[in-house]
Formats: sequence, C-alpha cells, structure tokens
Amino acid sequence: MAVPTPVTDETVTSLVLRCQRGDQSALEQLYELYADRIYRYLLARLGDEELAADLTTEVFVRMIGRLAGFRLNRQRPAASFSAWLYRIAANLACDHRRSRRVVQVSLDPELPLPGLDPAPEAVAEQRETLARLAQAIQALNEEQRLVIIGKFVEEMSNAQIAAWLGKTEGAVKSLQHRALRTLGRLLGPAKRPT
Repeated sequence: MAVPTPVTDETVTSLVLRCQRGDQSALEQLYELYADRIYRYLLARLGDEELAADLTTEVFVRMIGRLAGFRLNRQRPAASFSAWLYRIAANLACDHRRSRRVVQVSLDPELPLPGLDPAPEAVAEQRETLARLAQAIQALNEEQRLVIIGKFVEEMSNAQIAAWLGKTEGAVKSLQHRALRTLGRLLGPAKRPT
C-alpha cells in the first residue's frame, strides 16, 4: 500500500487560500491530496466501488462550489478542512442511503480471498464474516466509524486521527475502545445452523 502524502497545516492553508483566489493548480493539488482518502472512506461506508467513485467526484464538486465561503480554523487548519470535506462526504453517503432506503453490504464476487483455491465453505464463511463486519461498522456512530476507518483502513496513527478529527489523542483512544467493544459485542460468535 502506498503511503499517502501527509496532510499538514501548512500545505492545507496554502492550497485552500490559493483555491479561494482561483488558482486551478491548487484545486488539482487538493484533489490529489484528498481524493483517495475520500474514496476509501465512501467505499467503507457504502461498499460499492462505482458509487464511491461517483460520490467522491460529487464531494469535490460541492467543495469547489462552497470553498469561497469556507474559513480555516487558524489553530488547526488541516483538521478543520479535513473535517469539513469528510462531513460533505458523510452527508452525501447519508443522502444516498436515505434515497435508496436499503442497507447495502458489499459481497463483491471479485473480492480477493486468501489461499490458492479455497474450499467453497471457506469462501462462503469469509463472505458471511465480511457482511457481518460491514453491518456492524454501520451500527457505529459517525465518530467511531471515522476512527475505525482511520486506524484500520487508512492505517493512521492516533495522533494523525486526532489531527484529522480535531480531537485529542485521548479522545481518539476512547472512541476506538468504545468502537471495538461495540464491534465485538455485535459480531460475537457467529450463529451456526444446527
């Protein structure tokens, strides 16, 4: 997995201010900095690659339309901008779910599975586990879900997640603990047919 470009206060401040002055190259740089992150977030929320790609594009269309009125937090510019961008993505995901009124679970038949040629029972069991995990993650509150995605999908440190969400590391650890406890309770032992 490629290491994502770090999101720093200096980079975000410079790019946002340049964008607000109409600098097209700064818009492209903001897109490059955040597009993969937003896509992975939406994919984790929705479980659909094509929909995640479409909504990622929509996030940036909305960002461009609203950027002129956005004000950076001077103490935490990167965290404030990231939170704003992820809030746009979260709202789009919620709007989509509301319009469909269907809970989606990714059961992608192209999902890479470990092993050379796993037994059909193992494939079915792994898919069932992934479906249960996706449903359990959807049951978390938004902050817990963001912490889990940051930690286990984005492979961010607690300090990076704290900066991203504008929280303390202690708050991130607490959110992570509660999220993992909730996931453990929701996933528990799988019920086997008798």
